[in-house]
Amino acid sequence: MTRIVLACAFVALASLPSRAADQAMQAKSPKAEIKISSALVVGAETLKPGVYQFQCVTVGDTDFLVVTNDSGKEVARVPCRPEERPAKNEVSDYRYTRRPDGVAELTGVRFRGEKVIHQVVTN
Repeated sequence: MTRIVLACAFVALASLPSRAADQAMQAKSPKAEIKISSALVVGAETLKPGVYQFQCVTVGDTDFLVVTNDSGKEVARVPCRPEERPAKNEVSDYRYTRRPDGVAELTGVRFRGEKVIHQVVTN
């Protein structure tokens, strides 16, 4: 009897969709390789100069700019929102502002071929 109850419980749990599946990442933009020539703050992380991959992905109901290093490890993730542009972007690049302390902070990323800029959402 115990085995039957355990088997039924296992089947019931296995048939439920997992939370991880609900939170699957879906690419919303192509990946873009962008060279950072000086330190750049992305959310809570500071990227050192180098080449990084940027991509906009959707997780649940939220869009994020995800930054990975040359070995494919995620190094930063910030919420973003797309803003329409009148023409397609000719190149992939990033936008930033200088904070009062002089540090560059990411404000948006444009992906070649898209007609949007992915603006970083700040609190």
